[in-house]
Amino acid sequence: MKDIVAVVKKEWHGFAGSEKGIFAIYIILIFVWSFLPLNNSLGSFALSGSIWWLFFSVIVTGNFASSIFVSERLNGSMEILLTSGLSRIGVLAGKILFVVIMSVVIGILCFGLSLCWVFFSGHSGLFPGQSFAFAFLLYLSGTFMNATAGAWMSIRMSSPRLIPFVNILLVGIVCAVYYALSGLISLSSWTLVGLLCLAGCIFCFTAIKDFNGEKIIAPIDV
Repeated sequence: MKDIVAVVKKEWHGFAGSEKGIFAIYIILIFVWSFLPLNNSLGSFALSGSIWWLFFSVIVTGNFASSIFVSERLNGSMEILLTSGLSRIGVLAGKILFVVIMSVVIGILCFGLSLCWVFFSGHSGLFPGQSFAFAFLLYLSGTFMNATAGAWMSIRMSSPRLIPFVNILLVGIVCAVYYALSGLISLSSWTLVGLLCLAGCIFCFTAIKDFNGEKIIAPIDV
């Protein structure tokens, strides 16, 4: 547990010391995406509208995963971290936890701003609390899957440029599986949340297995 906390603190100090332009990008991203409920063509938070929050999690989590996992392999600091006395599981878990925490914080800010736009627009009746809860849980489950998938792909894939595209592909595959199954049997929309969490657990297990079995942390090709 101490190793996980130490890694989270280390990543936070690194993020806090980032260039101001990084923070500006996240602020703009939060502001723009917060108008999603009002721009929903269905006029409500139906499943098809909530899916956009799932792809928002791909954007946010993918950015953090790229800097947390891929960048450290590119600059060689991953080797330094692993030889500092911290356990490999602690390093991996700490990095995944930091990505999830930061993505959740950004998600909360975006959802909170969305609620403000809905309230001030006078259309609050179109967005029941249960639908907002579902959309947020969909975002959380997507965040978990994207964070663990990013950790695994940083070990398995040699090109970091492909990771964001593969993340989008993975989300699309999970959604396609859900819609295919729902066409055969009656499924609740919450089943999609369960599928994302299941996929996240699988990626987490494979990431831990590969990370522990990795003998040499070699820099990856750009």
